[in-house]
Amino acid sequence: MGSRSTPRNRLAKMLPEEWRKHLVENGVPKRKYTAVCRAMLTDGRVIESLIIEEGWVIALDKQHLAGTFEQRIDFDLRTITSLEIVQVA
Repeated sequence: MGSRSTPRNRLAKMLPEEWRKHLVENGVPKRKYTAVCRAMLTDGRVIESLIIEEGWVIALDKQHLAGTFEQRIDFDLRTITSLEIVQVA
């Protein structure tokens, strides 16, 4: 049996495939990464620090870059109209 780490945010949502491809095309590794992005939504909302970890949106601010936590992702990820990469680690 292999060990599997628990998710850092059990309320995380998987980023749609088109945006995962966008990240890879812009130099983000396919695995083992954390990216801070700026996201624009169809309703005009801007999320300045969308935290994406290995294809999953885990947080909406930099406060949750470390540790285990719970934060609800309060929007439909299909409403993202643009995604700008700010930082990758």
